[in-house]
Amino acid sequence: MKRFLFTLATAVLVAAPALAKQPVWPADQIGKEKSIPFVGTIGLYDFQPDGDRGVWLQDQRRRWYYATVVGPCIGLSVATRIAVDTRFNGTQLDRTGSLLVDRESCKIDSLTASNGPPPKPKKAKKG
Repeated sequence: MKRFLFTLATAVLVAAPALAKQPVWPADQIGKEKSIPFVGTIGLYDFQPDGDRGVWLQDQRRRWYYATVVGPCIGLSVATRIAVDTRFNGTQLDRTGSLLVDRESCKIDSLTASNGPPPKPKKAKKG
């Protein structure tokens, strides 16, 4: 029994990184307008700014979305935390919501399904 559990645990550890890199949206859904359910009650899992005009948002199920904002959102590119305003749609975030960044409200223009932010470039080793 112990050998089975060890083998199972090893298989999960080996497979986990491969599973984490797979997109969770079907290819035909990428770029289509979506909403993030229950964001008003359970929040977001992660986010990554894309300059001052957009942000990748990750829900608790680890699905990525890309939100563009109307005009520049000052402070978004360096934000370490954000909040969302869903007052017009209950607990669901969609294109009628706003991002709150350093006391500034940034209206969302679109919220679409995404595969997430591009991978970060690897740093060159000092030699």
